[in-house]
Amino acid sequence: MELPLADEITAVFARASRLLLTEDTVAHALRLITDAATAAIPGAIGAGVSLIAGSGLRHTTAASDAVVAEADALQYELEEGPCITAWASGETVLVENLAAEQRWSRWAPAAAALGISSSVSCPLLSGDLALGAVKVYSDGGHSFGNGTVRLAELFAEQATLFVIHSHAREAALTLSDRLQESLAQRDTISMAKGLLMARKGASEEAALRDLMMLSRQAGKPLAQVAAELLAAARPFEN
Repeated sequence: MELPLADEITAVFARASRLLLTEDTVAHALRLITDAATAAIPGAIGAGVSLIAGSGLRHTTAASDAVVAEADALQYELEEGPCITAWASGETVLVENLAAEQRWSRWAPAAAALGISSSVSCPLLSGDLALGAVKVYSDGGHSFGNGTVRLAELFAEQATLFVIHSHAREAALTLSDRLQESLAQRDTISMAKGLLMARKGASEEAALRDLMMLSRQAGKPLAQVAAELLAAARPFEN
């Protein structure tokens, strides 16, 4: 099988990148990649991406066809299949003839009953860590070979980038939220100190000691005590 031209693959990945940036959702980009893989690989009836946590929890994030979701669901239920093997081993798994497959005694016949005849499953690798797998299925007796493997691995590499980007982005957002919360708490405490300094003619250090004493007496966080002090003072300011 001849691989698509390099500029065609580049165009697909560029479209996925734009979608990620505009939709801000990695699932949409992964769905575009699975649709593109299905269209680019001769004999493919569908493709999908499975994300698998270190605990073994797994789910299909993107599936281009219902048969893909069903075949994946069987793997999760039976706890065996090429996608799980690809994730666990960190290596691409090629199934040339599902009808003669002996590696997964329960999944293979169940998947064959869905009309699947061949498959390629490629791990999503980030260093030594496998995040999941991309898989492509065929039907009608079509058998995948080494050409399909290389092309599927290209799509898996791109899917991995989007997953890593998503994880990094979520971590950054969490850090940003925590930073904003910390800054807001600091400002609240600072304003409460200023209020006590004005009321009592106290120094900044003395005002902070008073706030800390109120915090211990009330059994509440310092920022919460500061916020309540400011809230109680507002009616008198008006």
